[in-house]
Amino acid sequence: MTIDIMYKLPSSSGAILIPSIVIIFSLLLWKKLAKTSNSEVVHPKDTVIFHQPGRGPFAPSLSPFVVKLETYLRMAKIPYQNVHDSIRGSKGKIPWIEYNDVTIPDSQLIIEYLNKLRDVDLNKHLTEEQQAVAVAFQRMVDEHTYWLMVINRWKYDSEMREFKLSNWSWLKLTIARWFVNSQTHQQGLGRHNKEEVMAILNKDFHSLSTYLGKKKYIFGDIPSELDSSIFGQLSQFRWHLPLSDITDLFQRYQNLDQYCQQMKNAFWPDWNDCVKYPVDENSGIVKNKTNGTTF
Repeated sequence: MTIDIMYKLPSSSGAILIPSIVIIFSLLLWKKLAKTSNSEVVHPKDTVIFHQPGRGPFAPSLSPFVVKLETYLRMAKIPYQNVHDSIRGSKGKIPWIEYNDVTIPDSQLIIEYLNKLRDVDLNKHLTEEQQAVAVAFQRMVDEHTYWLMVINRWKYDSEMREFKLSNWSWLKLTIARWFVNSQTHQQGLGRHNKEEVMAILNKDFHSLSTYLGKKKYIFGDIPSELDSSIFGQLSQFRWHLPLSDITDLFQRYQNLDQYCQQMKNAFWPDWNDCVKYPVDENSGIVKNKTNGTTF
């Protein structure tokens, strides 16, 4: 078998061959996933066709940006239809949308596009200073806190339960772990040790918790666009990262846990229909919707 031969190679050859095979597999997988859609399906007018992967096990998606965008669409009451596929948008990213034959990639660019096109303004109640704060927090959670989530998910979560429940194969997980860890190293945060990573993450959580305080939403009783970004990222920590360090964070910052529940109840009344494994909040029993088994 190929594996036996690889293990018998001299250490210098093996050190070159094994990473090379991983790189080749990674590039092939990336090429497959990065292909764009040539769909000629006719979609209803003025309806967002939302391309995203399949539903997540305990939150609507394993992608925080999918949760962010879908939450925004619900907040803005924009009609949309989900298309669950693995096809990536023109920038090689997920999610992306089609709207009246126009394709737009990137969750934040999509939001800005729809705001302008449909005259949506979820921030109209904010002061100029609050709008500046909103931009800063949105950049923090989407471009900083996100990477800390990725590191915890792919480096520290050895079980990978959520991905296994989403039917990811061992090969796909192995390739993805290698590829993502390489990305986090290049980004910079992946060069820190676990203690440093958790200290940095704690500062992000502390900042969000301090600003949120006892408010219903981040700026008060009325939700804003920023809430979709914050909820998108926190949803992954809250429902898709069963690590003791993450649980400790939510125990330390209980208002963030309450905030997640508030956003879920307000904009996802059909939450259990949008996850693969609904959890009974009272008993903690998890049910497999496919075959009805519990665990």
